Amino acid sequence: MKLAWKELRHNKTKFILIESILILMIFMVIFLSGLAGGLARAVSASIENADADYFIISDSSENLITISSLSTDKLEEVAVMTENKVTSLEIQRTTLIPSGTDTKLDVTYFAVDPNSFLMPEITESVKETETTTTYNIVLNDSFKEDNVKIGDIVEDSSSGLEMTVIGFTKDQMYGHSPVGFISTDAYTTMKSEINPSYELKYHTIAVQGSDVKNINIDGLDIVDKATIVNNIPGYSAEQVTINMILWVLVVISAAILGVFFYVITIQKQKQFGVLKAIGMNMMELTGIIISQVFILAIIGVVIGNLLVFGMSAMLPSSMPFYLNETFALLVSCVFVIISLLCSLISTRRVAKVDPIIIIGGNE
Repeated sequence: MKLAWKELRHNKTKFILIESILILMIFMVIFLSGLAGGLARAVSASIENADADYFIISDSSENLITISSLSTDKLEEVAVMTENKVTSLEIQRTTLIPSGTDTKLDVTYFAVDPNSFLMPEITESVKETETTTTYNIVLNDSFKEDNVKIGDIVEDSSSGLEMTVIGFTKDQMYGHSPVGFISTDAYTTMKSEINPSYELKYHTIAVQGSDVKNINIDGLDIVDKATIVNNIPGYSAEQVTINMILWVLVVISAAILGVFFYVITIQKQKQFGVLKAIGMNMMELTGIIISQVFILAIIGVVIGNLLVFGMSAMLPSSMPFYLNETFALLVSCVFVIISLLCSLISTRRVAKVDPIIIIGGNE
């Protein structure tokens, strides 16, 4: 390790260039993982963030939460069969019109009981007693970029129902659309304005906890959160494609590093010949090569991660970008391991070096 570090310092210009390329590679890989995570969260964040462990849906919905339809009496039946908290959820995609504008903003309503566990943490809020409308709404903070502010009145484009923005919440997306949390009463009023004969039905009943073994109602399925997320339209196909690209880039980037060191090894054949001639064995030479790759890979991974995480703090909230620290650590470790494995190719070249021939100038 000591000899490897000395050579890196002695030939710092050459190795700084290699390190720069390495940093760009790991930056690209981690940044892409953030985009992959962001796209995934843009589809499913509101379900993933929901403080629920199971969802009860109709058995004919094929695990698609928006196709499920449950009558209101099912909520009472489920509540009797479990000791866990349960609550209803309706999902509706539509558009909002901020007061005083003609702009239509895409939104997905999550109609919930405002006092239930499905209500998200509100980062900014105003007292409901200060509102001027009957109904209120809590919006994802990406609406701030559309100049929507606390206390603004927004109108549902389909029903004309006006609601006051009483708060913002973070990381609430569904189907690439920002979510607005409204009460079940507000949702029922909207639907009744459009269709006077509307009868309230729930898309799903959420269960907070694992006491679901006694819930047994004909026509209903109990599904865990991961299954609901994986069955959101487009989620699985999108993630498989992006993750495949991501891991291919990890392998290619690490392999490029191995190629760099293979070329450098060829250029240093005389040095290795001299080291062999003075008695250094192959194990020690291999240690030098692997140590150099390890040092460069670790430095590149650290700097690359710092750059990505620093940039993520400056990206707009509307951009689908989400960095998972655990996944970034996994990718970084895999990158270092593959880099070390690729560097072993160079050791085969060193093993074939004949000190007498090399020192004699006959390469």
